[in-house]
Amino acid sequence: MNNVTYKPVKKGIHVVAFRTALKKEKSSNPKKIEQGKCKLVKTVIAEKTFDEWKAAYAWGNQFL
Repeated sequence: MNNVTYKPVKKGIHVVAFRTALKKEKSSNPKKIEQGKCKLVKTVIAEKTFDEWKAAYAWGNQFL
């Protein structure tokens, strides 16, 4: 699943597009190796800073 965050900074609006996925970790117990926990992993796709909100939303929408 792709997500986009918008954060106001001094130079404009910083936009970060990232992908979230669940990754299953293996259990440390050898008898229950298949019963590991799931971990949320975020991978940054792209990030950019804009001067206007309209341009920031237009650029961010292409990742949704």
